[in-house]
Amino acid sequence: MAAHRAVMHVDFDYFFAQCEELRRPEIKQRPVLVCVFSGRTEDSGVVSTANYVARKYGVKSGMPIKTAKAKLADAKDALLLPLDVEYYRQVSKSAMSAIRKHADVFEYTGIDECYLDVSHRTSDFKGAEEIARKIKHEVKARTGLTCSVGVAPNKMLAKIASDYTKPDGLTVVKPEGALQFVSALDADMIPGIGPKTRDRLAELGVKTAGDLATFDLYRLIDEFGKKTATYMHNAAKGVDEEPVAESDGERKQLMHIITLKKDANDAAEMYGDLEAICRHVHEAAAGKKLSFRSVGVILILSDLENVTRSRALKAHASDFEQLHAAARALLDEAMEGKKNVRRLGVRVSDFQDSAGQNTLFDFMRQE
Repeated sequence: MAAHRAVMHVDFDYFFAQCEELRRPEIKQRPVLVCVFSGRTEDSGVVSTANYVARKYGVKSGMPIKTAKAKLADAKDALLLPLDVEYYRQVSKSAMSAIRKHADVFEYTGIDECYLDVSHRTSDFKGAEEIARKIKHEVKARTGLTCSVGVAPNKMLAKIASDYTKPDGLTVVKPEGALQFVSALDADMIPGIGPKTRDRLAELGVKTAGDLATFDLYRLIDEFGKKTATYMHNAAKGVDEEPVAESDGERKQLMHIITLKKDANDAAEMYGDLEAICRHVHEAAAGKKLSFRSVGVILILSDLENVTRSRALKAHASDFEQLHAAARALLDEAMEGKKNVRRLGVRVSDFQDSAGQNTLFDFMRQE
């Protein structure tokens, strides 16, 4: 067994767009965008994934379709495609089955990414690197997909490493080089540090993870709260104790999200849509004979910022009214000071079936 944990993060490159290239190889040299079309207008919606040809024009995931089209004005052969989730799931399932056999512990975290703990399979990081190369080869042979892999002593560093050299990359961060690796990174390379936190850190004179690691912890707590500050301070030193948690490859939540007919500026404007979304989620849970304990509300604003609120019920519930009441309270809370909501969603999780056993099933997202 290795003296240190050996953890991998596997990330399928530009996954949705790469899946489209697999079934239509002739489009690979074209700018390809897989989009979430809202249906309001031909240009209404956002880019879900762009291939690297499109990215050379400045197109990014989460960008409004209208903006993406403007950036691609000189690319006469750009191709905008709708999501084909069932096809992507099948490709993902095949790739994941090739990966999981190499893991001591396998954690599925999304349709295009997963973690592996291989600490018991190898005595050093050279062996871990060999496993990562096997994974990349087998995924490519089985599905045609390229993936980028990060190998590191913990999950956080592995995730950063997988994004360090893309596409088709492999980055190994050995324990003795972890602090040097993370110190040189921009602070917002640390998972969980978004634009607002990055900007506030910059105002405090913190630009790199190295700056953050040496910044006064108590000042950070004053600015961001104890939980967030402690996480950032540890992460900036390359410290992360979160284990890879065994998962069978299915999400532990149900969610339904819609695009509003027009942007909403007040919670009351969304009460009707919220009730309909809650009924959809409740019917899905009831059809599976599931009770839930956690309820969440998701807002996507017109500037594409995501706002989420969630709460745990006192006990597992299967009643629509409990779901609706919790979601409405969360919506009211989330809308404090928020404006221009474009999309609204509700999710439930922490399930039990009728026998009281935890149940896992597919993450459901419908547009």
